[in-house]
Amino acid sequence: MSPTILVVEDTELLQTIYADKLKQDGYQVLTAGDGLAALGHLRGNTVDLILLDLIMPRMSGLEALEAIKADPRTRDIPVLILSNLGQESDVQRGLEMGAVDYLIKNEAKPADVAEKIRLTLEHMSGLQHESSAYRLVVKDREADADRFIQDVGLAKRFWCPACEVELNLEMLPNPKRPGWYDTHVICPMCGKEY
Repeated sequence: MSPTILVVEDTELLQTIYADKLKQDGYQVLTAGDGLAALGHLRGNTVDLILLDLIMPRMSGLEALEAIKADPRTRDIPVLILSNLGQESDVQRGLEMGAVDYLIKNEAKPADVAEKIRLTLEHMSGLQHESSAYRLVVKDREADADRFIQDVGLAKRFWCPACEVELNLEMLPNPKRPGWYDTHVICPMCGKEY
């Protein structure tokens, strides 16, 4: 069965555009015009990913995200934030609350949104199958971090230049040496290694 995406967007035109593109790409789609309606959908449906607008009537995206992450039945559902330009602090707060990534509405075409959803679902599926692998966040400006950033040529510290998300240190078990790990720095969204 194809993944179910919940599109939470109060602008009906955008809601329809995103839903139509996702249906065209083979997803099951549910729509909601505010956070309360989204929570109602989550009580009665299995959802694989939530596309969540921040500014909505009745219940904002951040309020809905807080409720989603507080509920053990929904906290593991990946959430992509839809934001407008100038909402950087709200986006940062959403990421800190557990959203996996964000898209800026004015800049993201429906195809970009669909691609980000596809990559996120692939990434989440991969994490479920890599139970013996670990992904760690590297602390910036500590130990050899500056030298590593310079040697690798990262423009924005420990951020993927393409996806603009924080890079992870991935540790994979070395089958030839039990207890040892092969490590590399990887973007959690696009999978590019640095």
